[in-house]
Amino acid sequence: MSRILIKLKYILLSLRPKQWIKNLLVYSFLFFDKELFNLHDFIVVTETFFVLILLSSSVYLINDLIDLKRDKVHPVKRMRALASGKITQRESIITSLILFCVGFILTLFISEYLSVIYIFYYILMIFYSMYLKNIIIIDALTTATGFVLRAIAGGVVIANPINSWLIIFIICGSLFVAFAKRRAEVVNLSFKNAIIHREVLRSYPKELLDNLISLTGAVTFFSYILFSYNEDLNIKTPVVLSHLLPIYLKNPHWVKFSIPLVFYIIARYIYDIYVKKEGGEPENIIYEDKALMISGAIYIALLFTVLYII
Repeated sequence: MSRILIKLKYILLSLRPKQWIKNLLVYSFLFFDKELFNLHDFIVVTETFFVLILLSSSVYLINDLIDLKRDKVHPVKRMRALASGKITQRESIITSLILFCVGFILTLFISEYLSVIYIFYYILMIFYSMYLKNIIIIDALTTATGFVLRAIAGGVVIANPINSWLIIFIICGSLFVAFAKRRAEVVNLSFKNAIIHREVLRSYPKELLDNLISLTGAVTFFSYILFSYNEDLNIKTPVVLSHLLPIYLKNPHWVKFSIPLVFYIIARYIYDIYVKKEGGEPENIIYEDKALMISGAIYIALLFTVLYII
């Protein structure tokens, strides 16, 4: 029994539960459309969240199988369950197929559009693991597409209109994180090991990545500014406050007050990349950088106040 439990533990770890946080993007449209307390929609989006966990976990296992030789020379990834021999290739394949099939069956009960996104995401990520991740720029764009598909999945299951500026913000933010990850791999691995681990790093000199990080970081920030001024987010000032505030603060785009926080979050992430030499595992930055975590919590609390309380 203890052997089975240990094996299940390593299988669970190979599903990368720390990275499940990415699937929270599925709540984006529900949150910004001010429908978070719509019980039916919340339940449907939550079901979609768990479906995406099954899908992404299935893809992670396939990716680990494809990258097995490369992961064995990576200072961190060599400790993963498959690379370290804690689980076998056969166990990974079986687990991946079970997760994929269960997830797909569940999509049939939620939305046919979700089923289409589910299959498209799976095929795209398989192509990414096998081919696309070796093509400069395309590798980052594919990663960004995966994030966008998560957000869109949350919108289609509740038939909410897709906010274009929110999509652009997610794309730019995803590219920013992807290029930061590439830089961390280039800096933290020797050139030989970096190339063995990820062939595309041969085409990513550090100077190019620095410029790409600056570009995508700036575009991410400005796309959020434009998103915050979106008419769909224009929250009217409560009557009580309207009598107290000067005329130029009546009926503003209240979401714009979160702009300084977004700037701080982006700047803090850049600090983690360049000063703390992190970024190779983006989810670890979120969990380990308390300043980033606290600012993220304040940001969510501010938006919740603006969208749902004021």
